[in-house]
Amino acid sequence: MHLTSNIEQTPIAHVGSETIYKEDVDAELRDLPSHLQHLVQNNSARQQVLKTLIRRSVLSQQAFALGLDQDALVHRRINRSRDSIMIEVLRDWELSQLPTPSPEDIEKYYKLHISHFTTPEQIHARHILVRQKSEALDILKELKRHKDDFASLAAHHSIDDSNKSRGGDLNWFPHGIMVPSFEKVAFALKNTGDISKPVKTQYGWHIIELLGKRPAYKQTLEEAKEEILQILRQQALDSWMDTLVKDSQITIIDNLEPTLQLPINQP
Repeated sequence: MHLTSNIEQTPIAHVGSETIYKEDVDAELRDLPSHLQHLVQNNSARQQVLKTLIRRSVLSQQAFALGLDQDALVHRRINRSRDSIMIEVLRDWELSQLPTPSPEDIEKYYKLHISHFTTPEQIHARHILVRQKSEALDILKELKRHKDDFASLAAHHSIDDSNKSRGGDLNWFPHGIMVPSFEKVAFALKNTGDISKPVKTQYGWHIIELLGKRPAYKQTLEEAKEEILQILRQQALDSWMDTLVKDSQITIIDNLEPTLQLPINQP
């Protein structure tokens, strides 16, 4: 089956034997990151994109004129790029043909994968890690006098280089991430701003401050519906592609010994 596009295209520049269309500029701008999408209507940005497309066309035509596309390795690279584009187009086409999963299918998936839609209890904490208990006690005394100095004390005293520059901030974490003795004390802290007594682990002595708590949360079926819809559609697409490969006539006619000698990393 051959598909044709009825989309009108507006010529905007001729470059040798090629034509650049306004829609080519639009496509380039649509590929920009979301925070740059406002440039779609910016005339200066559109002019810059057009200049880039013209330059790209000139250089590409020169490469073809020199016959560089006939090099075997270059030809393979072109084919790989073509395959990637056609696979993307094929995926989009099949997704447009797939039936929408039924409410029953969505609910069934939700019940079978309820843990996926459940966020465990988490806390946000920071710590100061030192080698000796006496040092931890001294820091704790200082914190009782000047509680707001936690970040600067962590930066100055903590031996945990992974977070001391952030004032000892460990970010949010659930149960099972930290070592048990640390986790037990951290999760036992009740109120934001609570500071623990020195806690011993195999890494040294910790002073922990609680910065926040998030209770466990389970998404409702309605909240999870859109995500499940996308998952089921992706599963159907993957199954369709797997069937295409399975039903194709494929013959492997040689072994997989490399044709190129790869460099060996020296110790």
